[in-house]
Amino acid sequence: MKTFLVWGLGRSGRSAVKLLESRGFKVFSGDDARGDRWEEFVSSVDTVVLSPGIPPTHPLWREALRRDLEVIGEIEVAWRFFEGRVIAVTGTDGKSTTVRLISLMTSYPEGGNVGVPFSEIVLRDAKGTVVLEMSSFQGKTLSTFRPSVGVFLNFSPDHLDWHPDLEDYLRSKRRIFQNQTEEDLLILNALQPEVLETPSSAKRIRVPGDVRVQGDRVLMEGEEIFRTSDLKIRGKHNLTNAVFASVVAYLEGVPTDRIREVLSEFRGLPFRLERVGNFGGVEVYNDSKSTTPNSLRSALDSFPDRSVVLIAGGKDKGADFGQLRDLVSKKTKAVILIGEARTKIREAWRGWAELFVADSLEDAVKKAFSLASPGDFLLFSPGCASFDMFSSYVERGEVFNRLVVNYFKR
Repeated sequence: MKTFLVWGLGRSGRSAVKLLESRGFKVFSGDDARGDRWEEFVSSVDTVVLSPGIPPTHPLWREALRRDLEVIGEIEVAWRFFEGRVIAVTGTDGKSTTVRLISLMTSYPEGGNVGVPFSEIVLRDAKGTVVLEMSSFQGKTLSTFRPSVGVFLNFSPDHLDWHPDLEDYLRSKRRIFQNQTEEDLLILNALQPEVLETPSSAKRIRVPGDVRVQGDRVLMEGEEIFRTSDLKIRGKHNLTNAVFASVVAYLEGVPTDRIREVLSEFRGLPFRLERVGNFGGVEVYNDSKSTTPNSLRSALDSFPDRSVVLIAGGKDKGADFGQLRDLVSKKTKAVILIGEARTKIREAWRGWAELFVADSLEDAVKKAFSLASPGDFLLFSPGCASFDMFSSYVERGEVFNRLVVNYFKR
């Protein structure tokens, strides 16, 4: 019988331990954060299960490969005990919104990268259909995983502080679909060759192509799935997310009336271009989930020209912010930069926007309101990870909302 070492004891790691033990396997576990030493276990195991946050440069990963041990992640562990169907959604941006919409339309449980670990779902019910949000970190450690339905939303440079290069990042995304057969479906963004050329034996559905937006109507196989006017969430990127989610639901047999009902009621997820409110005539939007230049691009594209006071910055993930110069120049009245990446972004945008630097998010909020006029939009869309100043994008978003409200209380 195989013996496992689960390293990294966040929620997904703990769930993997529980699932493996429930199936009678011997499991060792530990976490760098607790000061545990993996060296004590590695010679006694057959398989190493790594947390998604552990990069390929970690000594345990390297040692496991040197010893020719199997290296997998929690998703792969759960898959090996699952008897149902998986709808797997990946992409650089838009995964969480698309997964939530699919779940609301189909009533399938959701989990994976954000939310409930797959192992936890399998412990409750090893059958049925589940919708999983999948990251490149999770994709890199897959082996036998095979989704019945795959969704690849988009691709842009990201996580270059974790992946050795861009090719490895793309390869890890594509790995999610490598075991699909002609019985499966793969829904792809046809506007990006990196996505469209994903190796898979599944039947392909192209968006746009097999799915078209014609005026206000979104059509597949000649049938109207929904109208763009049904949407209550802002931005072209959210229209794209809604199209992908609706195609999945339609192919799963969900009536178009139900699809349109969900879209008309959905107000978006917290901290994903979330409207905070109107403060002194300034519309405030919280996009704390924005951790890439591409997600920042989508946010800026959602507002009128020269109307945005932008707060951006955080922990750099090796991204190129120069690509946003034209858009920042077009959309913003002023930009306040924070965090570890503020100097890098300032150099990339120097001369393209009115730039200010703040030492804290609180100072940035104060400065933003001093620069904004009634009718403007205050947009918090960092385009960077949160870990230089906050424990997560959720904490960062909660702090921003609190600072905005407190500013006006004072």
